[in-house]
Amino acid sequence: MVESKAKPRGTGRQRSYIVMRAETQEALKLAAERWKEKEVPNYIKVHRLRKKEIDSFVDLYNRCFIASPDPFCPLTIDDAKRLETEGIFIAELWGIPCGFIACFIEKEGESVYGEITGIGVLLQRRRKGVATALIRRATKYFLDAGVNEVYCEVYEENNPSKMLITAYGFKEVNRRSIQLEAAQGASAERQYPGGKIMRRLGLRPRPGCESCRDI
Repeated sequence: MVESKAKPRGTGRQRSYIVMRAETQEALKLAAERWKEKEVPNYIKVHRLRKKEIDSFVDLYNRCFIASPDPFCPLTIDDAKRLETEGIFIAELWGIPCGFIACFIEKEGESVYGEITGIGVLLQRRRKGVATALIRRATKYFLDAGVNEVYCEVYEENNPSKMLITAYGFKEVNRRSIQLEAAQGASAERQYPGGKIMRRLGLRPRPGCESCRDI
C-alpha cells in the first residue's frame, strides 16, 4: 500500500470513520449462529439490483440515509448509472423495496478482498429481519467469489451500525479522518483496503462539496 504525502489545507472540521475487517469464514460462522436465533421471514425477498431499477434504488438509498447519523452526499441517478450492480442487492418487504447492501470485490496484486460499501434499511422497516437477510446474501456473494477478508467503514457516531457489524466478527483495524472543508483536490488519505468504501456510493462527505449534508 502507498501512503500519500499530500497534506490537506484548511482548518475545517473533521469526521472520523472506523475501518473494520472480518475473516469471511468467521463471519459466516457467526452469521450461522445468529441466524439460528433470528430466522429471515419468508415475506422478505432479496435480489440483485437490476439496471432498470436504478431510479428506485437512488430513491431508496437517499431515504435510508436521510435518517442516518452519517454525513453524506445524496446519490444521483447519473452517479448510480456508473455503478457496478453485480454486488448490490435489494431487499423487498411484501414486494416493496425497503433496504439494500452494496458489496464489491477488489484486487491488490494477488490479494483479493471484499468491501461492504453500504447497508441501509428504511427507518420504518428496521428490526424486522431485513438487515439479516441482506447480510446473509452478502456473505454468500463473498464466499462464491473466494474472498477471505471483508472490509467496511463505519461513521464513528453510528452506534447501531457498529453494533450490527461487530456481531458478525468485524474488528477495528484503522481510523480515517475527513476534513470537511479541505481545499479542492487536497487529500491525505492512506491507500488502505477499504479506502474506496463509502466514497464509491457517495456515503462519505467529499472534501470541498458544499452540498454535502453535514449533521
